[in-house]
Amino acid sequence: MSQITSTDIDTCKDTAEPPQTKLSVYVHHLCDAHPDFEFSRHWYKKKENRVGVQPWFDKKLFPGEDRRFGYAAKYDLLLPPTAPGDLGRFGTLVDRFDDTLPPFEQHAMIHVKIMLDPAEAWHVGFERVRSYARAHFAHRFAAVLIAHIPGFAGLKGQGNHIHCAVLSREITINGFGGACTDLCSDRGYEAALAAWQDHKKKWKVAA
Repeated sequence: MSQITSTDIDTCKDTAEPPQTKLSVYVHHLCDAHPDFEFSRHWYKKKENRVGVQPWFDKKLFPGEDRRFGYAAKYDLLLPPTAPGDLGRFGTLVDRFDDTLPPFEQHAMIHVKIMLDPAEAWHVGFERVRSYARAHFAHRFAAVLIAHIPGFAGLKGQGNHIHCAVLSREITINGFGGACTDLCSDRGYEAALAAWQDHKKKWKVAA
């Protein structure tokens, strides 16, 4: 009776990692009609080996390598009032989103970049954007606000601005639901822009 040994088996397998599917992006840039508002849609072209949204957030939260200056000036997480309590932790929220996004769902998130008025204290602008995000996005979705203030790192940069990232899936008392195609579309862009322009007018009146 013959015996199979390790030398009888071809153990030379291709151990190379398959190509990663990174987020693709389409941007509605700043323009004369809205010089303070930019809207981006982020989605996956393929189902396999997706990198997740965590790397995108890491780059925004820690935009530099300097231990003293290389981080965002401020960030905040907004959730719908019915969201489960454990999703109130940023790490849990992002991990859960990446781990449970079905392969058939292409849409991952949208991202609004809002430029702040240089004549106004940046924290006032942050609160204005936070109020907008709470009213327009956070009643249904998780929204993460990240403030980039170049002066904190001794840089001129491109001006103070707030990144508002909105995960594509609605959140209810039972956790994440399906991805919202309206949010991640031209209709979502037009609605977000109109809401921002209206919110600025109301904020000025309230102030």
